Amino acid sequence: MMIHHYSLDTQYDLGHNLTAKLGYQGSLGRNLYFHENPNAVPAASGFALNPQIGGGDLWGVSGRSNYNTFLAQLTHQFSGQFMADAQFTWSKSMDTSSGPFFEQAYPFDIDLNYGRSDFNVGKSFKVYGLWQPVFFHGDHSWLEKIAGGWSLSGIFTIHSGFPWNPVVSVTGGSLYCGTCGYQLLRPAAYLGGAGSSTSNDAFKTPAASNFPNGGAAYFTTPNFTAFGGNAFGSALPQSPGVGRNALTMPGYKDVDLTLVKAFGLPNTSVLGENAKVEFRLDAYNVFNNLNFNPNNISNNIGNANFGTITGALSGRVVTLGARFAF
Repeated sequence: MMIHHYSLDTQYDLGHNLTAKLGYQGSLGRNLYFHENPNAVPAASGFALNPQIGGGDLWGVSGRSNYNTFLAQLTHQFSGQFMADAQFTWSKSMDTSSGPFFEQAYPFDIDLNYGRSDFNVGKSFKVYGLWQPVFFHGDHSWLEKIAGGWSLSGIFTIHSGFPWNPVVSVTGGSLYCGTCGYQLLRPAAYLGGAGSSTSNDAFKTPAASNFPNGGAAYFTTPNFTAFGGNAFGSALPQSPGVGRNALTMPGYKDVDLTLVKAFGLPNTSVLGENAKVEFRLDAYNVFNNLNFNPNNISNNIGNANFGTITGALSGRVVTLGARFAF
């Protein structure tokens, strides 16, 4: 495998403890792993197959990827006790397959599998803040060990959502050969008329979704030949008219907070001068925002609930911890 990385970063001091950064990062991947059934490409090419090879897994190195992102960052040290950092990224990630254990639908033509990565996020914004107050200085350091030691940090994250595929199920067998196991295709064409909302409400129920009339009213089924049993064949399915991961799911929004209180211990020869007991509270998704689970989208155009998501990521979670350090 070969991955070429390239980047450019500029930083400018705006004064008043304010720093701005602009950057670009990119990568180009070649000879990446591409998972396929070892019989699929020979069968699609019309070759006679060895009946002793009943299927299995083959990882070739025909895959490729491309990634480009623009980054903007603004950092402000408000005082010796508080700082804030804001980051914005605009990016696009493309590949022929985003995981090593998933067979893409068109192994006979790598270009038909090239599209947005499963983990692609177009736009993302993040704000981070940290407050560490100091109440007593100098001769009153012992008071600081009791009353001080506070740390409050938080991060707000929002992004534009992951992509998803409409698919068509193959019935009566599998594609390319009876033991190949390929049973999903992308639609032959998009007929138009669907909505384009990426709000949560558009993915809750079929009636309120972007596809209120069902997936088959907006996408056409491609021509294909299914091979059952141990049959071998060479018929190719109709090429897709919808790009891989052409649609976008709802975005993600989350606020996480961390509160820490440390109690300094007396300076002794055993514990040293930095011994302390620390109590910590971590709160994830503080405002209990609804964030859908991207793995739970109904993407088969034959399903009655096509275009909806049936599961969510975790709601508010709070953890408590304590630590003794010396």
